Amino acid sequence: MKLATKSEMNQLDQEALIKYHIPSLLLMEQAASRLFEYVVAHHKGKRILILCGPGNNGGDGLALARQLVCLGGMQVRIGLATTLDKLSKDGKCYYAICEKLGIPCVNVLIDRKQQEEHMEWAEVIVDGIFGTGLTRNVEGDLAMLLQQVNKVNAFKLSIDMPSGIACDTGDVLGEAIRADCTITFQMGKVGQFLYPGMTYIGELRIVEIGIPGQLVEEMRGKYCAIDKTLVQKLLPDRPVRSNKGSYGKVLMIGGQKGMSGAICMASLGAMRVGAGVVTIAVPTSLTDIVEQKVTEAMTLPLPEWQGHLAKEAAEVIHACIKNYSVVSIGPGLGRGEDLQKIMEVVVQSDKPLVIDADGLHALKPHLEKLKQRTAPVILTPHVGEMSALCGVGIPEILNSPVEYARTFSETYNVIVVLKLERMIVAVPRQDTIYINTKGHQAIAKGGAGDVLTGFVTGLLACSKQPESATLLGCYLHGDTTKRLVAYKGEYSVLPTDLLEYVGESFKDIMSL
Repeated sequence: MKLATKSEMNQLDQEALIKYHIPSLLLMEQAASRLFEYVVAHHKGKRILILCGPGNNGGDGLALARQLVCLGGMQVRIGLATTLDKLSKDGKCYYAICEKLGIPCVNVLIDRKQQEEHMEWAEVIVDGIFGTGLTRNVEGDLAMLLQQVNKVNAFKLSIDMPSGIACDTGDVLGEAIRADCTITFQMGKVGQFLYPGMTYIGELRIVEIGIPGQLVEEMRGKYCAIDKTLVQKLLPDRPVRSNKGSYGKVLMIGGQKGMSGAICMASLGAMRVGAGVVTIAVPTSLTDIVEQKVTEAMTLPLPEWQGHLAKEAAEVIHACIKNYSVVSIGPGLGRGEDLQKIMEVVVQSDKPLVIDADGLHALKPHLEKLKQRTAPVILTPHVGEMSALCGVGIPEILNSPVEYARTFSETYNVIVVLKLERMIVAVPRQDTIYINTKGHQAIAKGGAGDVLTGFVTGLLACSKQPESATLLGCYLHGDTTKRLVAYKGEYSVLPTDLLEYVGESFKDIMSL
């Protein structure tokens, strides 16, 4: 599913007018019809207060008021959060209609007493104040209005975007309405899928308003949601005539004394998503533990020193790496100069790589070598690891996660999966950023990243398509988590549960 920025939506509206002669007034009427259908279906008979701001968002609210009164016979009041001269041309048209219909209207910024009375009266408040057009912080009387809306118990329905949320970034611009439901038009907006905006939208409904689908298909957007529709096209084939060798041979490198669980979860993850053969390369002293935890995998004992892989392990890996189709390194690996020597061997190989956790720490001295690699590299850092790779503070990453992921991906020719509330995926030589639609804070526990590493690695072994493997792996991780939350609650989900239940997500993706 493509996601739109404010400028892209404006361009779509213009192209609908220029190429198909669809006037903006008709699009506004269609938007109001979709809002009307929702309100009648879910709030029939309730008292509705529609807050209308400047521009087309307020016009949508006024158009809705007309339909609710004329077609729904509902009790409606209008609260203007602007002056009449700041309404759009179409908004002024609908205001004149509402005035003739005798719909009660008051400027809620001027008359504070009536503002409070209207809000106490309302059972549903429709937020048509700013929508996608906001570009500066909300201050003064408008900020106080948004605060008041959040305090009342009425159901809050936002038009296109909760007022106060930046359309392109999800940032809170001073103050913002916390909606119970947001109905957005034609396409999802980027800020609805990024933190903190994603926490303000409530239930998100994306509805069509009559913009021709061909215009949306032709739009070269910069953002795309990782959703079921997308990943259904990415499932690797599993033909009847195949064997374990058909689905790749994976070398998983990691583990240290006290951290054998990480490499075991990653290895099980790779097998759960379809990898044919997995070999786990760990310090010799860990092989017995690993063989008991992952009975389906093979082990490769490696030289060690004080519970970590020793530099001599690099020679063993160099000698056997040619036998594998995909190499994954990092889970439970530990840190030290010896590990950088091992990473040097891995990076200099011609194998597709998935690097996570301590592998990212060992990778940093070798970043420049990634630019010359022809085989794909997938990195899966959390914010702290991304901070270390980029040489900036964590707050900087959190303030601009998309740009840091995009820039790092392009600079070093790697796919970056930045693990946040919703995973952000940047692919080199593309202008598209992918944002996962699935995920839940329930899985904010040690080991979750190791499972993701396994999912991506196993899918890469099966499909040999790095972008597809990454997107599908992220979706499976997030979707399985959501399913587990519904079953176990948000406190009790464990990363190992993902290994057991990922098949449910697979089955859903395969369903029509």
